Amino acid sequence: MLAAVLASNPQEEGGSRVIFYSGNDAEAKKTVLEVINRIGFAGVDLGRLDEGGRLQQFPGGPLPALNLVKLK
Repeated sequence: MLAAVLASNPQEEGGSRVIFYSGNDAEAKKTVLEVINRIGFAGVDLGRLDEGGRLQQFPGGPLPALNLVKLK
């Protein structure tokens, strides 16, 4: 996610701005999701690092430049 978007209000258009995350440790991902939710964003789990890691890689992945909002 671009720094300017990350620094803006996570509440947008009646929903929460999306942050993607991935990892191989289920407990660690649960903790990361709790932090994401606590700071007002909506977490989207992309699976294991070998699956979702490439999608969110910057530069090169297709997801970092997206500014998505999960509607409530």
